[in-house]
Amino acid sequence: MKPIEYRSDIEYIRAVRCVEYRLPKQGQLRKQGYVLALGLRYGLMAIAATFHLLETASSEDERLVLSSAKAWPRIVEDHVRFELLSRIPIQVDLMFPAAVSRCAERPLRIALPMLKQLSPLESCLEESAARFITENIYGVKMNWPWYKRRAAVREFQRHAQESVTFALHFFERRQYDLDEVPEIALLGE
Repeated sequence: MKPIEYRSDIEYIRAVRCVEYRLPKQGQLRKQGYVLALGLRYGLMAIAATFHLLETASSEDERLVLSSAKAWPRIVEDHVRFELLSRIPIQVDLMFPAAVSRCAERPLRIALPMLKQLSPLESCLEESAARFITENIYGVKMNWPWYKRRAAVREFQRHAQESVTFALHFFERRQYDLDEVPEIALLGE
């Protein structure tokens, strides 16, 4: 295993730990909205981890970093299935981990072209979150009465902005090589 592959594994493990310690609260979200919010949070953490890896990688290692990002959905599915199922605040079924991993893959796919161009992290996160919301607006509004659908979208946007903030803080911790520990989440970043 090459050093960059080892570093990629470590960064992605730290990213899933970050989400594990900062699960979205259900609030008013329905099941489909919660799946999307959790998937978006995972996806934004992957963007921050990949950005950090690209920022610190040599030019030869960039290709390996981008190919290691393809494993992200599998990492998320395994993490949800084996670490989080008992802690999820909604009723879940056997397909829940796969649904979250599909949702977690999309923000990273949206951001990869921007990451290759080394766009600023904040703009990558904001653009990915905005496009994710636009693409999944039907799922966000699903099972809401017609007169509360705008409230559903606002609620989801609040979750998305919170996830962007968590991803930025995650990136800052990566720059200082701090481990992901539950105490950081409890203290409020």
